Amino acid sequence: MRVRARVEGGQLVVRLPWRMAVAARRRVVRTPLEAVAEVRVEPSWWRALRLGTPGRHYRFRAGRWCAGELVHARGRDLLALVAGEPALVVDLFCSESHPQSPYTRLALSVPDPHGIAAALRHSTARDA
Repeated sequence: MRVRARVEGGQLVVRLPWRMAVAARRRVVRTPLEAVAEVRVEPSWWRALRLGTPGRHYRFRAGRWCAGELVHARGRDLLALVAGEPALVVDLFCSESHPQSPYTRLALSVPDPHGIAAALRHSTARDA
């Protein structure tokens, strides 16, 4: 159960596997690359989590996976994580200048987090 993420045109496109999509009540998330503030890989998936309240569309299986929205003082995070795997963490600008990015962070378990992080860094540096 892995999330698929890739750069398409000027957007980061995230596709959730069916089980996580049902839990989070969304299948695809599109974020413009200009909204990306920082990209990193967390070796421990739980470090990608911030303190907050699980949103209405948040589900988990203890010790296995979590998917959905986490609401906190800075906004909302979208999580699609599998326990025991590294996490791709994409912090986003969330302001009036980027109203199309409703999330402040995407935390994802992807097949190649280092490769996707490098692609995102390259794409955002090229656009800057």
